[in-house]
Amino acid sequence: MAKKNVARNIILALDTSVSHCSVSLLQNEVLLAEKSNLMQKGQSEKLFAFIQCIFSEANLTLKDVKAIGVGVGPGNFTGLRIGISAAKGLAMALKIKVFGVNRFETLIETNQPTLALVATTENSFYTQFFINKKPIKPPTESTRSEILKKNYLPNTIISGDSAIQIAKKLNLQHGANNSTPKTEKIGLIAQRHLETGGPSPAPLYIKGPDAKLPKEPIPLILGSNVQ
Repeated sequence: MAKKNVARNIILALDTSVSHCSVSLLQNEVLLAEKSNLMQKGQSEKLFAFIQCIFSEANLTLKDVKAIGVGVGPGNFTGLRIGISAAKGLAMALKIKVFGVNRFETLIETNQPTLALVATTENSFYTQFFINKKPIKPPTESTRSEILKKNYLPNTIISGDSAIQIAKKLNLQHGANNSTPKTEKIGLIAQRHLETGGPSPAPLYIKGPDAKLPKEPIPLILGSNVQ
């Protein structure tokens, strides 16, 4: 008697949250195809061409996809909107689940305590601490000196931008040394969310906008009340 086919959990993962356009296809945690290019702009023009390319390479179609994972930042405002809008639109058309995956999550490899770092400048970082792959607190912004002054458990892993240098100063282990999101990892996390449930995609902003509303009252426009 022939064996039943294993469920084909095809996951499409995409990310345009930083200066790249990246897409991946996974099946049951196995990477089938991937395409990624660095680019400062133009992600909206390239994204669907990249998606078509990996489906052709894997000999699959959009109808095969079970769920979509998309990077939600922190990252570039316009890039975030491009990726999230594309993922939501595809998921709606295909009537499938779509999950948001942030950059901190993609930096976590083990259940050990892990400090995830996303650089904002040379000496400033967005940080989030994880234990058992679960965040302990919401992300915050810290300087390099503030990170180095804190006490950590001896088995803590430092992962993300400048991880090697910071881990060496703290006499700790390091993981990835770059926070650029990998769509393969986004897909793996989306696969997990498909089984246990996960968040819908929404941009992750650590800080509010720099621009502030003026304190002065809105000026009166003469003639604005004339009928």
